[in-house]
Parts: sequence; C-alpha cells; structure tokens
Amino acid sequence: MRSSLAAAAHWHELLAAESNTESAKQFRAAQDRERLLFGERPICKVLRPLFLSPQDAEMLTANVRVLMSAYRKLRHVLTADSRLRAWLQLSGAEEAILAADLQPFEPDVVGRMDGFLADGVFRVVEYNAESPGGIGFGDRLATLFENLPVMRRFHEQWKSTAFHGLERTLEALKAADRSRLGERAKPNPAIAIVDRLDVPTVREFELCAESFRAAGCTAQVIDVHALRFENGVLHADGFKPDIVYKRALVKDLLKLGGAQHPLARAVAARAVTCASGFGVHLLFRKELFAMLHDSAFHATLDAKERAAVQTHVPWSSFVNEEGHAADGSALLPWIRSNKAQLVLKPTDDYGGAGVVLGWTVDDAAWSAALQGALEAPHIVQQRVTLPRESFPLLEEPQRLAQFYTDVDPYVWNGTNVEGFGARLAPGELLNVTAGGGSAVPVFIVEKR
Repeated sequence: MRSSLAAAAHWHELLAAESNTESAKQFRAAQDRERLLFGERPICKVLRPLFLSPQDAEMLTANVRVLMSAYRKLRHVLTADSRLRAWLQLSGAEEAILAADLQPFEPDVVGRMDGFLADGVFRVVEYNAESPGGIGFGDRLATLFENLPVMRRFHEQWKSTAFHGLERTLEALKAADRSRLGERAKPNPAIAIVDRLDVPTVREFELCAESFRAAGCTAQVIDVHALRFENGVLHADGFKPDIVYKRALVKDLLKLGGAQHPLARAVAARAVTCASGFGVHLLFRKELFAMLHDSAFHATLDAKERAAVQTHVPWSSFVNEEGHAADGSALLPWIRSNKAQLVLKPTDDYGGAGVVLGWTVDDAAWSAALQGALEAPHIVQQRVTLPRESFPLLEEPQRLAQFYTDVDPYVWNGTNVEGFGARLAPGELLNVTAGGGSAVPVFIVEKR
C-alpha cells in the first residue's frame, strides 16, 4: 500500500475512535468562525486533507518543472511567430492588451498545473496560469487541520508537512516588483488584490490581504471597477498600490475597456507592478495542449520535454474539418465514434464552463456538442483516468464517501514548482466553481 493510502486509513481509524466527534465539531466551528466560504457554502466538506508521499510529491514537482520548460518555449514561439500565433485567433482587443504589458518578468507569477495522479502517472488537464484561486483557502484549511485533536494523535505515527502558499505568493509578488524596479522596490509594498467583488471567492481575497498585512505590507481588496489612473498614478478611493495582485481575468478586463482600462493603462505606463501579467491570456488557453502535440512544434522542444508531453499531457487536437485523429484518420468521424474516450473543451474558458465529457452524454448530445465545437474554438482531448479516494464527511465524520481527487502543483514565476492544491468532487468535473466540490489542503506524509 502506498504510504499516503496507509496514512489515510490510519486517520480514518483515529476518527472512528473519537466517541464525541470532537475533531469534526472543532473543524466546523473554526471554518464557520473563519468564514471559509465559496459564495454561501463551506469551502471544505470533508474531514481529512489529501495525503501525498514524499516520493509522489517529488515526482510531481520534477515532471511539472519539465512541462513548464516546454510551456516557456511554446510561449516564446507564439510571441515571435505571427503565423503560429494566428492559431489562437486573438481579437484586436486581445492583441492590444497583450501589447500593453512589457513588464520584465514571466507573466505567470502565480500559476497552477491542474491534473490527476492515477496509477503513479500524473496527467494534466489545464494550466491555470491566471492567478489561480485556492491558495488562501488552502493555507487557512491547513492550519485548521494542523490544530485538530485527530492530527495530534496522527502525529504519533506519521510526520506531516503542509504547504502554506500565501507566504510564497508574497515572495513571488515582491520578486516581480524587484524585477521591474530594482533597488527602488519597497521592502514592504502596498498591494491591491483586484477582482470583481461579486465573485464567490471574495473571502479568499480577504485572507490574502490579512496575510500580506501580517507580513508588514499594506494590503486592500479592491474592486476592479474602482481603479483609476490619473496623473501617472493608479489608485482606488485614495489607496495607491505599488503592486496589483491581479485576480481579475484578462477576459474580464477586455469587457471593461481592454487596453483602455485603468489597470492596463497603468501597466503600459510602467506605473505599477501587475502580477500575474496580461501574457497569461496566452498561457491558460487550451489550444496549447493541442500545439504541444502538433508536429509543427516538436522541433522547439528537446527530447526530455517531448517525452514529458507524451507522458503527462493527454492527446489533444483542434476541432476542425481538416484535422486528423491520433491514429491518422479523419478527425470528425473519429470524434463521433469515440465519445466514450473523449472530452470537448472550449479553448478560452474557466471553471469547467462548456466542457463536455463524452462518456456522460448520449449520442445526440455528443453530436450537438461537436457541432458547437465547430462553431466556436474548441479542442478535443483524450479521456484521463480519474483517481478516487474515501474521505470522512464533515457532517457525518463516521461515514466515508468516495470522491474523485485532483492534485495541482503550484508554479511560481513561470518556472519554480512548489506546493500543491487539491479538489474533491462526487462527479468527474472537478472544479469548485462548477458546484458540488470541496477544497482540501495537501499534506506530505511519511511514517515515523
């Protein structure tokens, strides 16, 4: 048995031995007190972290580091080669906001490679390059678990280490600021966490601000609509940030004026550090999965990177009339005949929006989804095996329920891989935004 599974089994035994469910009561009270909510629902619905062995954690980190090297090369090719960049079908407004950002650091200051670890192999399904959510929630949930009675008993036989990502987030933001300003960068900058304030993750923005203030910085959560750029200064209601921790998506900024939005104008004028940068609008797109598998890009990658793509990136292709399947046959008939092994994904959306899992729909729905994929940019992707684990339910801690689990390594400044996020779901679309899911912290565990 893998050490992570043995650790989970021991945790479940310890919970079952609690006569008064003291750990569940403490966790529920703490989660309520901390207001760890996604919208109006608790962010965590189970009473166990996700456990990884040190060997699995090391393997995930090493493999994602190689994949990120491939991503870096692909981004530079797309930046330099207008013919290949045309594959992305970017609008004039998208090109304009990308051109506004000439900051001297990799755009994905904080990123996350989302995927599944099954049978010892990690398979990625999305690069969440645009300041992904979950870090603040994960930090606070880890602290709650660390203080539970069951964790104290667990530590008698197991060593465990949680990743606290907000400290790492602040380091990455400051590093980006130093890249832009050099010695002029402040040791304790003013930081604005910027997004719409009607999104369900607003509590996490508050957790970020609390953490940054505890580290000595000034920090406020700012509505993206409140930003103004006047007389060379970006501000909102008197607050003048040195750094914008951009949680708003570039696609949202495009709806609010694009390159003319105050944040874009401030970045173009080099008046503020914005992280992550607007260039993440290239990196998050699903087209990159298809490009990594396209022979036009193979010469760009070295042998180690090509091997990593083949192993860890499920086969993907643009959906179009001229395409070819993995076996070389005509693409569209092959898609129609193989829905049980395929997923259709829009190329420029988040949160599981528009994703169709072929094995969950009938032939008519699959045909309709394929027609939609021909009318708006989509990729088709090979099905990935999703692992399942048992977790004790927070409301019924003596009962174990099966959940699909992902594990998502964090990427810092475009190259460094450190720490993990994780999500659980009763169904095969693992995204808290999609509904029904739960976030959990990740602990690295090994036997004492």
